[in-house]
Amino acid sequence: MQNKKIRISKIISHSGICSRREAEILIRKGEVKINGKIFKEFSVNKDHIKSISLFGKELKKKETQVWCFYKPVGYVSSNKEQKNQKSLFRLMPIGMPRVVSVGRLDIDSEGLMILTNNPALSDFLEKPINSIKRVYDVEVNGILPENLEEKTTNLKIDGIYYKKLSIIKIESNDLDHKLRIEIFEGKNREIRNVMDYFGLKVLKLKRIEYGPFKLGLLNEGKTQQIKRLDDKLKNLNFKDANNFW
Repeated sequence: MQNKKIRISKIISHSGICSRREAEILIRKGEVKINGKIFKEFSVNKDHIKSISLFGKELKKKETQVWCFYKPVGYVSSNKEQKNQKSLFRLMPIGMPRVVSVGRLDIDSEGLMILTNNPALSDFLEKPINSIKRVYDVEVNGILPENLEEKTTNLKIDGIYYKKLSIIKIESNDLDHKLRIEIFEGKNREIRNVMDYFGLKVLKLKRIEYGPFKLGLLNEGKTQQIKRLDDKLKNLNFKDANNFW
């Protein structure tokens, strides 16, 4: 779309220089120039941009990068820590560039987290409308209802609607069950809320896939950069709306 407005703070954030909020402060201070002129508005027609500079240095297109990270239990997905919480960003290797996490895993869950230097990709992967598949290995305790998958159709819990879950029973031993669950929305504590609704206590929740990205043999607390990323993004039909280049 030729005359689509684009937020300058998002472009600056995408470049990895600072957060969107920090970028807005710099815009107010007159530190941002578009096409060589100080620009204090927060958005501009995308096709009007020839160059953006900050502190006299022109922004350059940054190659999108993605890492898989194995979040251990006991860490929060946010970079903000409250009370005695520990952020997963404590575990980032030295030299890791500025990244954002895709989605969340609660403090008691473990497994695959996607990290990227491109906030637009993070937004794309998180949006329910894009129906990006997430796969989990889940261990529960309790009486497993018959036809559990079908019973999750059109489910409403505490005023929140959930789409049908794909559930495969891997193993059962008395009241202990191992399930493989696929979801496409990623609502807050979705699997835990649905399991609790059916009287099942979650003992372990581990994400093993997020879209085309897999946990594989990655060890706890470790990161692995994704190679040959272009093909994966193409298959997702991802287009960076915040990219003016």
